[in-house]
Amino acid sequence: MDIKTRIKMPEKISTPLYVGVFFGFLLIFLLLGFPWDSVERRAVFEIQSNSPVPVLIGDADMKGLSSIELSDIRVILGDREPLVIDRARVSAGLFSVIFSDDTRVSFSLNAYGGEIEGKVSQNMKKNKVTSAEVDVNSVESSSVSRLFLGNSGISVSGKVEGSIKFLGEGESGGISKMEYLVSSPSLSIAVDKVQGFEVKEEYKNLSVVLRGTANRFESRIESFSLTNPQMSLQAEGKAPSPLRFRKGAALDLSVTFKPSPEDAKLALVGGFLGPRGTDGVFSGRIQGTLSKPEIIRADGGS
Repeated sequence: MDIKTRIKMPEKISTPLYVGVFFGFLLIFLLLGFPWDSVERRAVFEIQSNSPVPVLIGDADMKGLSSIELSDIRVILGDREPLVIDRARVSAGLFSVIFSDDTRVSFSLNAYGGEIEGKVSQNMKKNKVTSAEVDVNSVESSSVSRLFLGNSGISVSGKVEGSIKFLGEGESGGISKMEYLVSSPSLSIAVDKVQGFEVKEEYKNLSVVLRGTANRFESRIESFSLTNPQMSLQAEGKAPSPLRFRKGAALDLSVTFKPSPEDAKLALVGGFLGPRGTDGVFSGRIQGTLSKPEIIRADGGS
């Protein structure tokens, strides 16, 4: 008998089999011969090239086919102290990156004793970030607050938590809006000076809530509260936008302050605002800029 008559060749190989064989050989190639070092260098280059501010990355390490871990990161913010990120892990769906114009990237950061997690959506065709969500968990506020408060005579410390959403607008894409909620059950604020007056006090165990929105031009603080047994402070109004932060941007906040009558220094600070009535409550406005704020008393003085 001819051997050809005993071997039956398949008339047709199914598509799933083709796909399975292709991905099998692809996996072998990736595991044995994939240029991981080149991909790591390329990833670092893309991050540094596309960042709106200078970024320095100490090391990069690929974790599987769709994740990269970065360490010793410095984000340079002009002449201010850089933001320091100990570790960052960025992951993206492999198939969405290859086959879709809209890619969602998830990330986690270890910085300032806490963790920051989030997701970023990007339109690959337009090369623009269209939205992002960030959750902040137990991050120490002291280092971060120095970036914004500078030499204002006020320093902040304590763990903070919160959520921040970045939203795009219109067909052009790009981030143009921001919604934020930041809180702390136990914050400490050290006040060195207020309007040239030496306070030299630290107020601890403050419950803090900050809620608002922002666009590219300004931030609308919907509510800001700062309370403990010694004081109660409420504020709302306009502040510089975190999306385009400038110390010279306009500041216009309506402030209500009620100090403990037993704290003479706080009562004196309240006097810069002006009494609202006879109930020990002071009110006024903070105007000017973040670098040069001016307190306007409720009675129109300053």
